[in-house]
Amino acid sequence: MRVYGGFSRALLSVADIGALAPSKGNDARVSAGVAVYRNNVRAAYLRVLNDAFPVVFRLVGDGFFRFMAHEYFHAHPPQARLVARYGDHLPAFLEQFEPARVLPYLPDIARLEIAWLKAYHAEESVSLRPDELFGIVGEHADRARLTLHPSTALLASPHPIHAIWSHNHNKKDGPLRLSQGGERVLIVRPDGDVIVETIDAATFLVIEAIAAGERLGAAVEAALDQQPDAVIAETMRIIANSGIVTAATVE
Repeated sequence: MRVYGGFSRALLSVADIGALAPSKGNDARVSAGVAVYRNNVRAAYLRVLNDAFPVVFRLVGDGFFRFMAHEYFHAHPPQARLVARYGDHLPAFLEQFEPARVLPYLPDIARLEIAWLKAYHAEESVSLRPDELFGIVGEHADRARLTLHPSTALLASPHPIHAIWSHNHNKKDGPLRLSQGGERVLIVRPDGDVIVETIDAATFLVIEAIAAGERLGAAVEAALDQQPDAVIAETMRIIANSGIVTAATVE
């Protein structure tokens, strides 16, 4: 077990490579082999981060991204069974990563990309059509309980994250106005494609409450407490047409 522990440490640090030598008869080829393997592992996880965070990559550029990934690799050594989940800690890391402070929206962009990736890999489920949803709920919205699509995610940010994400995800050129304020985003994959769209505060609050297990009536009341001028009919239209509801019951 000592050999395996030393091998794991050696993958992360040049200094630890020598620790393997006594167990292998001081063969210099061991250190060289571990160094090659370590570099291959790092390169593999760099590709994982590149694939998972293409917008972050586009925002900061190749050189900064490599430097950031190197620091992240040491702060969060690979442990997850699912390699694709390796970047789950990146948003929190970026919040503390001093060189990234010049882009204060970067952690939330990373969160949005994680939500997109999770939605892409989420379990398939058939969404209710608007007429099906309203047919079930009818006049009993206060007692209705809705089941959300497994891919559904919400993200609120003080920054215009949808505008930033969309501009770079679609690889648009030209300036982007960042003074428009924060945005609330809904992420869902009701069919084959992941949909990322902005929603108003009331709709965000209603969906958030539904996701927490509240009945539709209670969710609407909670939203109206914070957004008394909300047009609930518009909120219901957005929810019905977004494809986020897969089942509805009246209790």
